[in-house]
Amino acid sequence: METRDRFPLLRKVLKAIGLPDEAIDDIVERILDWLSTKEQPPGTPTELPFKLRDDFLSNAEISFCQVLRSVVGDRAVVCPKVNLGDLFFVATGDHRKNRGLANRVDRKHVDFLLCDPNTMRPVLGIELDDKSHDRADRQARDQLVEGVFKAAGLSLVRFAVKSGYAPADIESQVTSHFGRQAPVMSSAGTPVIPVVVPSDSTPGCPKCGSKMILRTAKSGANAGGQFWGCANFPRCRSVLPVK
Repeated sequence: METRDRFPLLRKVLKAIGLPDEAIDDIVERILDWLSTKEQPPGTPTELPFKLRDDFLSNAEISFCQVLRSVVGDRAVVCPKVNLGDLFFVATGDHRKNRGLANRVDRKHVDFLLCDPNTMRPVLGIELDDKSHDRADRQARDQLVEGVFKAAGLSLVRFAVKSGYAPADIESQVTSHFGRQAPVMSSAGTPVIPVVVPSDSTPGCPKCGSKMILRTAKSGANAGGQFWGCANFPRCRSVLPVK
């Protein structure tokens, strides 16, 4: 029986409360995983019949990756197939909303991610589009992914799948992003200018909007001094000085 045919009543209930199909699939698969574990007698060794896949990257992705690496050189690290759940986090102030939005992206990935070679900070996402992206469901997926990148202030570029790639074509779209620092954006989508915050008021994080926490530096030149740090640390490392 296909996974999507399991627990039809539960699926209807989850659909009725507004969960997207991706979140519902995730919940059902977690239940199936739990049930399969419960069915095993105590002490039974867990069978792990895993095999290494031969198609980690398609031929088109390998070809593009080789040209991309020759173009960026030591200016960026090329990371293929990066899960969006490892790249972004949700900050709405509501745990339930956070989980629902996170479920929409945690099974999606970006084909390639360029990172700063010194800090490994993401610089640019790259997607390769084949003919499947002409389908309505893939276009909806692409629109969601583009919205996530835009909301997080990270650039995303797209290339059509080809039998071969000219380095100059990739260079023109990719290297202009090197050294570009995305501005910190407010929840309203406007640039934030860092300000000094009095110690008797609690500011919101200029990056993700969460409440900040008054912290004390434990080491370094400012050891013993106080500063405002984001409550979402380490996912968000924004800091503000204290007056």
